[in-house]
Amino acid sequence: EIREAAARPFLAPGSVSPPPAVREEAAAISHFSPSVAACSGELEQHTERRGVIYSPSWPSNYPPAINCSWYIQGDHGDMITISFKNFDLEDSQKCAVDWLMIGPSSKREEYKVCGSSIPPSFISARDHVWIFFHSDASSSGQAQGFRLSYIRGKIGQSVCQSDEFHCANGKCIPSTWKCNSMDECGDNSDEKNCTVPPTDPPSSICPSGMFQCSTGHSTKCLLNELRCNSVKDCGDGSDEDNCPDLSCGKRLGNFYGSFASPDLFRADHSRSDLRCTWYVDTQDNRHVLLQLDLQLGYNDYVKVYDGIGERGDKLMQTFSHHNNRHSVSVESSKGQLTVSYHARSKSTGHGFNATYQVKGYCLPWEHPCGSDEECFTDKQHCDGWWHCPNGKDEENCPACQKNEYPCEGNSGLCYSILDRCNNQKNCPDGSDEKNCFTCQPGNFHCGTNLCIFETWRCDGQEDCQDGSDERNCLVIVPRKVITAALIGSLVCGLLLVIALGCAFKLYSLRTREYRAFETQMTRLEAEFVRREAPPSYGQLIAQGLIPPVEDFPVYNASQTPRKNTGTPVRMIMSPTPQTTGSEYRLKTSRNAQKAR
Repeated sequence: EIREAAARPFLAPGSVSPPPAVREEAAAISHFSPSVAACSGELEQHTERRGVIYSPSWPSNYPPAINCSWYIQGDHGDMITISFKNFDLEDSQKCAVDWLMIGPSSKREEYKVCGSSIPPSFISARDHVWIFFHSDASSSGQAQGFRLSYIRGKIGQSVCQSDEFHCANGKCIPSTWKCNSMDECGDNSDEKNCTVPPTDPPSSICPSGMFQCSTGHSTKCLLNELRCNSVKDCGDGSDEDNCPDLSCGKRLGNFYGSFASPDLFRADHSRSDLRCTWYVDTQDNRHVLLQLDLQLGYNDYVKVYDGIGERGDKLMQTFSHHNNRHSVSVESSKGQLTVSYHARSKSTGHGFNATYQVKGYCLPWEHPCGSDEECFTDKQHCDGWWHCPNGKDEENCPACQKNEYPCEGNSGLCYSILDRCNNQKNCPDGSDEKNCFTCQPGNFHCGTNLCIFETWRCDGQEDCQDGSDERNCLVIVPRKVITAALIGSLVCGLLLVIALGCAFKLYSLRTREYRAFETQMTRLEAEFVRREAPPSYGQLIAQGLIPPVEDFPVYNASQTPRKNTGTPVRMIMSPTPQTTGSEYRLKTSRNAQKAR
């Protein structure tokens, strides 16, 4: 019943309630749904011990008006645990637009989530879990979706696999789940004895929405709206330093530069919409790299076009408030691009701050990496982190010998190029395995610039943080299945040969019998043909060999036979004289058979 209910298209809450079968099974619990097959009206079933499920179009934004469903089936007594790695669904009141549901839950409440915060881990109450995902037709299509991983197993296990953590209750979970601030064990044992990473001291004593003047030991806090307003509110005028260009649209022609929306420091409270457009034309054929830090309002957006002009076919990216959490980058196909900003009236957002530069062009305070079209600063030189794909920023460091590279953190340790990006840590902090542009032979390059062993690819377990090692995997048939198929085909071929041999043998025997029968009949019929036919009754009576029969016509040799009138003639059978022999009886019998 759960599978049948999950296979039906699911509608948004408020329009149609969940199917009765699901409500009966879940009893005050919930519903939920990753791949193309799961979103085509069919339930996608998973029986693997561990797996990963993605929202449709991951890692791109999921489309509106789509319904997906998955079903995870475990063995009897199994407990299924789900942990989210990424989560970004369009937020709405009571998750009425886009939502994700999972059930049956171990709690007396519905597991239904949306928004951009990582949901808590889900631990099933039974040996199966169903997942439903819904995006409404009114969805903006600007949310990325979700990526989750799951594991199933029993509580009370004595040992776990080498890459798993053994919980205090005997449950096994992936080692990557330990110390992730989520209780996947169910008893919080995976979050004990965790080393808390050091936190940076607060850079300002001012509360949110305010900034601190940079005068030495100053405790003066001013509202952000006072920054870059052409009035020196701080005694040293630091509130007017490093201000970006706040013009509403402009044409920019340098190899590099920066600009920002007019409402970056002051929210737009006007009654009309704010529309601004910037045109970047570097007069160079090399690509332009654009980086945006967004603080958009709920209905605000930024569109970036390739080339000059707002042509629909040249639209590269549209950004909304969903992209506010981190910087975003766009690269044009040539030395031109267009940035269009639209803020709704009475928007509470603060627009964006943008920087751009020609790819391969280094700023005055940067050094080129070489032919890689990348740059690095003096501060980035010998810091243990590769900013250049060829490692030029980490060459000729005082703490290392020639052709060696330093570890991060000023530890004084170094490593060779052969020890980098081979999935074996040589630095205490593992900096030799970070930001890998290429991997050593025998390793797979993850989308997050990490390397794993090639044998880990397409093994049904997510080893890359972005899950790229489990994408585009061909279906590999197990060797035992191939062996069984070969043996089965050989047996079938042998049986076919035996059957054909028997058929040919039977055909040969039957043909021989037919030939023998046809030869005997031919001889017998030839003998009858050679013999003279017996006399008729009239002839016998005329010859006086048998007594005459009353009313029987007398044979007259000169009488011509009369034409058959169709009147049936009654044949009178009389004893056959012994003088005629057996041949006469046989002939009569054969004539009688023909008469029938």
